[in-house]
Amino acid sequence: MTFDLALIDRTTYRIAAAIICITCLFYSAMMRKRNAIRSRLFMMLLVFTLIDCFTEPISYLFIYGPFTDTVKWIVSYICQMVYYLTHFGIIPIYVFYIIVTCGIEFKFTAFKRNIIKFPFYILEVMLLLNPFTEFVFKIIGKFQYGRSYGIYLAYTLAAAYFLFGVFLFIKNWYAISKIKRVAMIYFMALAFIGTAVQMLIPSVKCELLCEAIGLSGIMIMIEKDDDKIDVSTGTYNRNAFVQDVTAYFKLKREFRAICIRIENLGIYRKLYGYESIGNLTRQIATHLLEYGRENNVYHTRNDVFYMLVTEAMAGEIASVTENIAKRFEQTWDNGSDSIKLDAIVLVADCPQQLSNINDIFLMDSTSLKGNEKKLLCGEDLNFLLRRIEVEKAIGRGISEKTFKLMFYPVYRGRDWRIKLSHVTLNLNDSELGEIPPSEFMEVAEGSGFIEEIQYRTLESVCRFLSNGVDKSDMQMDFVLVPIMSATILRSEFVKKVKEIVDHFGVDPSLIAFVMKESYAFYAKETLLELMNGLVEYGIRMYISDYEAGFLGFNTIASYDLEGVIVEIRSLFEADNEENAKIVFSNRINMIKQLGKVCIITGIDTREYYDKISEVPIDFAEGDYLSPAITKNELQNKFWHGEHLLFTKDGVERLEEDENI
Repeated sequence: MTFDLALIDRTTYRIAAAIICITCLFYSAMMRKRNAIRSRLFMMLLVFTLIDCFTEPISYLFIYGPFTDTVKWIVSYICQMVYYLTHFGIIPIYVFYIIVTCGIEFKFTAFKRNIIKFPFYILEVMLLLNPFTEFVFKIIGKFQYGRSYGIYLAYTLAAAYFLFGVFLFIKNWYAISKIKRVAMIYFMALAFIGTAVQMLIPSVKCELLCEAIGLSGIMIMIEKDDDKIDVSTGTYNRNAFVQDVTAYFKLKREFRAICIRIENLGIYRKLYGYESIGNLTRQIATHLLEYGRENNVYHTRNDVFYMLVTEAMAGEIASVTENIAKRFEQTWDNGSDSIKLDAIVLVADCPQQLSNINDIFLMDSTSLKGNEKKLLCGEDLNFLLRRIEVEKAIGRGISEKTFKLMFYPVYRGRDWRIKLSHVTLNLNDSELGEIPPSEFMEVAEGSGFIEEIQYRTLESVCRFLSNGVDKSDMQMDFVLVPIMSATILRSEFVKKVKEIVDHFGVDPSLIAFVMKESYAFYAKETLLELMNGLVEYGIRMYISDYEAGFLGFNTIASYDLEGVIVEIRSLFEADNEENAKIVFSNRINMIKQLGKVCIITGIDTREYYDKISEVPIDFAEGDYLSPAITKNELQNKFWHGEHLLFTKDGVERLEEDENI
């Protein structure tokens, strides 16, 4: 026998496909990946394709080699059998690969998986019986084989598998990323074209080459997990966490989200440095990865790890979380030192408790002040669920415009006549009812709504001032408007305030911004510039919650502040009676010595009123003097010149119509 051109062409196709498969196998072995099932299926596809590539060249080596005809017949027939055995297995494996890539393996029980495998088993049985039946392939000449009817049955079943895979792919299109979609389409198109060409023109052996090229595309675009791996710990990163959780929710897959918050890692980072703490986080990651390969571990922030536990590990969730919590009760090796980490483990049922990625991220961002438990699950997360509901209520309040502007009347200390007002917000939600301002303000700050609320509040105040004050005889000196968060104190804040005030044509001196002293810690660099810009424009500036902690006495004196607001209730609740009296008196005297206006808030009881009667104050407010009221009620108080008379029985509200 002599080599013919067709033989060389067929062998060249096989060798090219084999080289691609070997390259993919080598590269896959080197890649960092964590989806073990998907990786094994992909490796099986490569190995089966590689085996198919070698069967024909091996057969030709024996046929054209110095061997007896008996050996040539045996080897060539075995090669033919091996080719079909592995080739029939490629398409069902690919169907399972689609299932895992789409993340829908949880929908397929053992029974359903066996149904998918059943046609493949039929083909394999047919092939094993071929030496007796020649149903799949037959001998048509010396060392030559041709197709039998069984091949066309195999093609039919392969087409059914292929269409089923396409159906699953299209049905779950939304659950996979754009890159994965492109890779899957690319492989399916190449495999279909190669199979169709070889089926119609048997002499063109391009099927395996097309499959090998398609698999290389899948390897590059799907199997490569480097962009999802957190280099410092070897776990998945935040990007992978967002992708996986989003896919779970889209597929309506139930899972448990475990959040491990290390509360004191930042302190140790300052003490030991980043390299030392990096070694520590790797130890933590290694420990978490020990809890089964089905658990995906994610390092989303320096001091936060997540684990996603699907139904496969649901029965072990209690022991897993308890073991994690117990491990953090022990020390961690930090070279020469042993470190005790303060970790809190939170476990949430999804989507029953948390129904989207934003809700899940609240697990690591929500304040746990006052919590003493190290493992929080079930009803322990009610505070988190409440926060989520409040956040939704804030969104409804903004879109439906149900936030209500309320005012605390502020009375002058020397004659208890109403002179100022202090703005507050009321949110009475259709689902949750009335939500305390302290609660929804904290949630709004964490969720990013706070800036929208701040500017809408200022617009409402300016609208009220332009209609109810500037164009009437209310004789209100100014309105105290709280700056709701330190995050608002950016360079564009002054510009935005000026635009709103100018739009409504309001006298800037009718507005006094109230800023908490603690904001100086977050916005120290821009604070002086912002305050100067507002004061130059004509807006008054007041500081509240003043304790001389962030701004010293000299700073208060040098800043262009008109006054200081002191919350009397917090002072007396934080210390015993005698000490609180001394602190309160000293603070008031210091403010007066600095030449600043002093406003006392929190006068909610007669007891607090009696305490302020002993010190020189300029203005006061509180529920005992007047609860928060609407703008119409406020207007009536000013029009009638309300002033207070304190008797042993309580407060009398007197009216003096100064406009007649």
